[in-house]
Amino acid sequence: MRAFAWFLGSILLAGLIGAALAYPAYELSSSFATWAFHRVASRIAMLVLVVELVWLCRHLNLRQKLDFGYGLPRRRFLQVCLLWGLIGMATAGLGAAFLLTTGLRVRALEFIPSPLSFARIFLIGVGSGISVALLEETVFRGVMHTAIERESGPWMAALLTAPLFAVLHFFAKVRIPAADIGWGSGFDLLLCSFAPLGHPALVFDSFLSWLLVGSILSLTRVLTGNIAVAIGLHAGWVVVLRMLQEGTANGNAPAFAAWVGHFDGLLGYWLLPWGTAIAAAMWLTRRSWVPAARRSS
Repeated sequence: MRAFAWFLGSILLAGLIGAALAYPAYELSSSFATWAFHRVASRIAMLVLVVELVWLCRHLNLRQKLDFGYGLPRRRFLQVCLLWGLIGMATAGLGAAFLLTTGLRVRALEFIPSPLSFARIFLIGVGSGISVALLEETVFRGVMHTAIERESGPWMAALLTAPLFAVLHFFAKVRIPAADIGWGSGFDLLLCSFAPLGHPALVFDSFLSWLLVGSILSLTRVLTGNIAVAIGLHAGWVVVLRMLQEGTANGNAPAFAAWVGHFDGLLGYWLLPWGTAIAAAMWLTRRSWVPAARRSS
């Protein structure tokens, strides 16, 4: 539990330091750029977190590629990522089909279907999928999982990282008007960013969805000892999610409204049978795919 506390403390400390430095950094940058306050604050917090994680990895003796979840040879790692990226897009496509056929998502007015427009949102999805999966899996299923596993075993690592992974996805997009920006605006931004968590009824279904997604990704880490499958699945799911965000909008489907949450109009209770079926299929077929994805000895 000490390793988990170190990582949790680092995340909280980065948020507080970012909030404290946001206003002076914003004032300094305003002399040569017109960056929005929320962007300055988020970049400061991210930079602080990176510095903290570099120190923390050294402190916890997480220095080898294996510790970061990259235990496979490079070529096999990329092959596994690509294969499971395709599987991720295929499985997410089933969820997208449910949302579209039920009318929970409809074509956005500004999206004009054409080969070029589909190529554009697909490339946006691929870019987001690769960057998000690499960052989040390296941290959650990589170094954090390794550190906790050394103390408490792989299953405890999965049980601790999955809920944290879910909670951190409720970072709301908050904007503070330029006229209201002051020395305390960084802390105001931090509090408002996690305001959705203060309304459990609003986010409970989405939280369960992210918890199940995080649990599936953690399961792959436990079974294979590396993050190749997790990166592939995660990237594939994000590709489809970003395409839905770019090309669709919330639809009016009263008969199915209970299946999708109010937080983002995409996640919801429909992910529970979807994710459970994926987890069950992966567990029952583990002897067929785990050996090829298992880390080198």
